[in-house]
Amino acid sequence: MAPRNDVTASSVGNVIQASSIGELNINTSARHNAPMQLPPAPHAFVNRDDELRLMDDALNREGSRPALVAISGMAGVGKSALALHWSHSNGSRFNDGHLYANVAEYRHRGGVAVSEIVAFFLRSLGVHQQYLPAQYPERVALFRSLTAQARLLVLLDDVDEPAQVRALSPAAGDSVVISTSRRRLNGLTIDGARFVDLAPFDAEDGERLVTQWMTSTAKQDSTSIRELVRLCAGLPLALSVAGARLAQPRRWTPAELVHHLSDDRQRLGRLTIEPGGSPVRTMFDTAYADLPESARVLYRRLGLHPGPDFGNEVAVVAGGRATSTPGTDLELLCTANLVEELDRGRYRFHDLVRLHARERAEVDDSADQRDTTLGRIVEWYAKGAAAADVAVLGNRWRSGEHDLTGWENRFDAASGMEWLRVERTNLLAAMRAADKLEWHETVWTMCESMWALYHSDKNFADWVESHELGMRAAHQCGNVTAEVRMRNQLARAHIELHEFAAAHEQLEIARRLASDDPRAMSVVLESTGLLYREQGRYGDAVSVFEDLVSTQRDLGDERGYAMQSYQLGDVLVRASLEERAVPVLDDALETMLRLDDDMAAARVRIVLAQAYHRLRREQEAATQLEEAVQTTRRRNQPVKEAQALEVLVGVAQENHDTTRFRTAAHRLLELYVDAGSPRSAEVRRWIDLGRRPEQED
Repeated sequence: MAPRNDVTASSVGNVIQASSIGELNINTSARHNAPMQLPPAPHAFVNRDDELRLMDDALNREGSRPALVAISGMAGVGKSALALHWSHSNGSRFNDGHLYANVAEYRHRGGVAVSEIVAFFLRSLGVHQQYLPAQYPERVALFRSLTAQARLLVLLDDVDEPAQVRALSPAAGDSVVISTSRRRLNGLTIDGARFVDLAPFDAEDGERLVTQWMTSTAKQDSTSIRELVRLCAGLPLALSVAGARLAQPRRWTPAELVHHLSDDRQRLGRLTIEPGGSPVRTMFDTAYADLPESARVLYRRLGLHPGPDFGNEVAVVAGGRATSTPGTDLELLCTANLVEELDRGRYRFHDLVRLHARERAEVDDSADQRDTTLGRIVEWYAKGAAAADVAVLGNRWRSGEHDLTGWENRFDAASGMEWLRVERTNLLAAMRAADKLEWHETVWTMCESMWALYHSDKNFADWVESHELGMRAAHQCGNVTAEVRMRNQLARAHIELHEFAAAHEQLEIARRLASDDPRAMSVVLESTGLLYREQGRYGDAVSVFEDLVSTQRDLGDERGYAMQSYQLGDVLVRASLEERAVPVLDDALETMLRLDDDMAAARVRIVLAQAYHRLRREQEAATQLEEAVQTTRRRNQPVKEAQALEVLVGVAQENHDTTRFRTAAHRLLELYVDAGSPRSAEVRRWIDLGRRPEQED
């Protein structure tokens, strides 16, 4: 039989065929799951055939740049619906994933934190938080590098500047970027954008949209339906609200609803998007009036919620005793198309609906009632942040005491951190609301509670803003210790951003304020030592940490003593003073083990092993590193495990331990690939060479 070289079965990935081979090594790396972030497709969608063809034409073009579609139009005209409908219809063409961001949720102080959106996209593409660049230009550059060969769909909702679209566009020509905006972003013309300008529906399409919500019996009244479309001016959002009204359990007939909207004095204002005369307000007032009393209360009180979205728990808190069945009332609001349900049991208002809800609160609730509602919401977020802080960081020193009475969620370290991440935007919004109302104590205690989140996830824009709020609030309270804490933690953000002058300024003020508080002074001095370390001023850093070690020893604070000894040992190793570092780190390790803090002990072991490695005490280094690797892997701390493996690779090479070298290098490569680290290519080269080049030691 003649030899054949056919593959008859389907395959995924690479296929290797050979007649005879001696040895074959295949290296496979874990692939990050493609992100699929699109919100659900719109429930009701009609026509837009011309606009959809324009979007198809933009995709079916040739070029080295990603296709760019800019959808614009008035509020409520269906920009997001069009973008989502097209995206879901064509999503299978983008096998590397779908990225989505509502830009409005990243808008702070009138501007957009585009850097945070880029960071979110990088994390979605598999980049570990630890490897995200701190600086905005570097984040954009890494995003473009990662997407140079990808086929991605990127949907950006509620954009207000062309620069936001440019920064969030992938590099590959096979990708497509869709943006929606209330303004026509003419500046994108130079980027080759295709513009899709949406207008309200004509009579025929307006009727089709409304009848999608209706029973077959109601559809028979075509005359009333056409009149309803005319009264709504063909605006899709207004038509959807009206359609939802017709679909409620207490159904209005089309004729009844037309009659209700036929007052000329009110209708003209309702159908004009001008200050004091929104066309959507009429639809919302009508839907609001048809709600049961408890649902109306919940609607207007949720309108006071300061953040972009909320969960069921907040609905219960906002409604208070006036809404005995908040779940049912929330369902009614969703059915009436006044609240949108998101994934994971979360909800949000459309921005114009939220405005209407707040207006109803202004009319129907007293100022005291509004303050009480907002106070309950803010207090809920403050207690949640405090509970999460305790779960994640345990009994660390805190400037304030928190009363967690009534808080029902029980966090462990993992769920506490997850809650902080989910509620991050709402927590900052609650702080802003409290600041506006001069609830100063709440502002700085919330800021202190969110330290674990900011320090771990490096949300620098939020980190800086929240601590500026917290710093001012603590000052207003006359709480010097809290102000020191806020300034110190603000300085830490500036240190990580390499904004050393700003960090120095905050630390100098904090040092003056903390002159009579030894504990507060200690944390300021620790940050000062870290500032010196990052500036390469190792001698100054050593002096600071030596004084701190002595102070903690005199205070009898074992954990503080061990942590400052660790910091001192780390600086000594960086300064190539390994002989001095070893006894300091040995002492820190012994103390951490006695305190049964295995994670802190692992951190000490890594630095101690670095000192041993430089002193050519390779076996001792290997012993410490193996312990550190086991601990960090067990505790699911991939960044620290990678740090230990980096050193272990060098130790194994120095000992000519080929087996340990390959085992450590392969595991390191796996971690870096999973985390999206740019160093994965370098480690792969080590494996191919069977050694790490001298200049990389």
